[in-house]
Amino acid sequence: MAMRRLPGPSAAPVPGAAPLAARGVMEVARAEMGVAMRFTLWLGIVLALAGFGVTVSKMMIWQVVLPTGNPWTLSGLAILLCIAIAMNVALDQLREVGLLAVSHRLARRMAAPLVMAAAQQPGRSDISAGQALRDVEELRRNVAGPVLTGVVDAVIVPLLILLLLYFHWAFAVFALALCLIAAILSLVGERLTRRALIASNDAHAQTSGLVADAMRCAESVEAMGMRQALATSWEARMEESATALRGAQNAGRWIGAALATVSGIGTGGALVLGTVLAANGANIGMGALVCMLTMSQILGPFTRLGGAVTDWADALAAWQRLQGLSRADRGPDNAIAFPCREGRLVMERVSFAHRGAPRALLRDVQLVVEPGRAVAISGTAGAGKTTLLRIAVGMVKPSAGGCFLDGQSTSQWQREDFARHVGYLPQDPLLTDGTVAEAIARLAAPDMQAVMEAARLADAAAMIAGLPMGYATPIRAEGPLSAGQRQRVALARALYGRPKLLVMDEPAAFLDAEGEQRLVRLIRRLTAEGMGILFTSHRPALLAAADRVLVLRGGQLAPAPLTPAIAGPAPRRPAGEAA
Repeated sequence: MAMRRLPGPSAAPVPGAAPLAARGVMEVARAEMGVAMRFTLWLGIVLALAGFGVTVSKMMIWQVVLPTGNPWTLSGLAILLCIAIAMNVALDQLREVGLLAVSHRLARRMAAPLVMAAAQQPGRSDISAGQALRDVEELRRNVAGPVLTGVVDAVIVPLLILLLLYFHWAFAVFALALCLIAAILSLVGERLTRRALIASNDAHAQTSGLVADAMRCAESVEAMGMRQALATSWEARMEESATALRGAQNAGRWIGAALATVSGIGTGGALVLGTVLAANGANIGMGALVCMLTMSQILGPFTRLGGAVTDWADALAAWQRLQGLSRADRGPDNAIAFPCREGRLVMERVSFAHRGAPRALLRDVQLVVEPGRAVAISGTAGAGKTTLLRIAVGMVKPSAGGCFLDGQSTSQWQREDFARHVGYLPQDPLLTDGTVAEAIARLAAPDMQAVMEAARLADAAAMIAGLPMGYATPIRAEGPLSAGQRQRVALARALYGRPKLLVMDEPAAFLDAEGEQRLVRLIRRLTAEGMGILFTSHRPALLAAADRVLVLRGGQLAPAPLTPAIAGPAPRRPAGEAA
């Protein structure tokens, strides 16, 4: 039967919105962070000058107005003081708003390319993508948070120390000594608090996991009389978490009190030191007052040093992970939309090894999937079946050899165009938030004719019609779809646009016996219509539906033994070579 080609998912890019590769986005991020640093530095210097203007205004009121009692002088200095304070507040708000805007723009530009790069990594790509998002958020938080401004404030501290040195060296030494004490207290406090918080969070996570497991198996817990034992275990873990949290709070409270004492000593000690120096005949001028007024600005960065060091260490680790991810990204620079007339898949001497692994997962794999033929791959868990399929759809690049669709490398194909020709059903049928129609249409604007045709091909039309809102039924994690229904919707998504090759990873993982039989009929019908199918499975009924069954063992493919369960009732083509 001739196959009628339906419209595939639209892949038209938005004009002027060509996505950056992960490698390019890190260069953009470096430039953005440089802009943020320069912006914060210059604005911090202006803020320091404004703060100095506030200090000078206070000094002038003390030094000029009190001896003369001139109300006009007092009025002028009061206006100057108000202007300096207003400038200080306005510039501080401008700095916060500017850094917030830079951080959001940075996260917006980095997130999508880096998550896409993580999704192409071998192994648990979902974990890699989640880590990439967390790393981007860590950078955004540090750019927008007080850490960057704290660094600039620390850079300004030497200028204030030089100002104190101008009045008397003793003021500078006094300030440096207090800075050292504040830095030590802050670092020690952060270490003690962080250690206790980690212990508290670990205990809380264990409690949450225990509760979640119990809720999933509530009937078993009740039936086996485990409720009291679980409650006792919860209480023990909750007490452990609370004890660790109290330790963190106590450490933070004591360190906070010590830092407040240091700040108080700085303010009062400046006045005492100035009095002692003046009594001994030193000419300090307004040094005591200047030291007292600037001490909080000098000590501020050092009282926050512990948290700043931790945040910067986390941000640096996140940056290094993202850089490693960007270097591993092959990017879309050389991707091409090749023509695909037959959908013939060929693997030539494909080998693959994870980085740092002592041995290759796949070795010299040779495989051909002809149009209108179904090839099944069986094997034990961890044999490399999923990796082999990811190579087939171009998501993983082989360490040696090549995988070709109609003579073109699958890893060099433009992804949106490749998806028009090859449908992919992963082992975990991830369905993002949206409606059933949007999920089948791969989050593009649904072409309802193509959506309904894909549902019919997947034998899911009746199931979707029975949903509360049909094709408009929302898909959520806690939504109305069971695991088997999600699998069938994901299969319809793979068949959207009627591809020429269908690749399925354990397609019957969530299906019952009836669903398995429907899948067997689907495989036979699609191959009769000329579609090539490559899938992994260990179920005899599915293996019997394939034209060829291969076993992946020791990294190599070999023909499967022709057992009665696999052969099925109908005559079956003998298993050929894997080449």
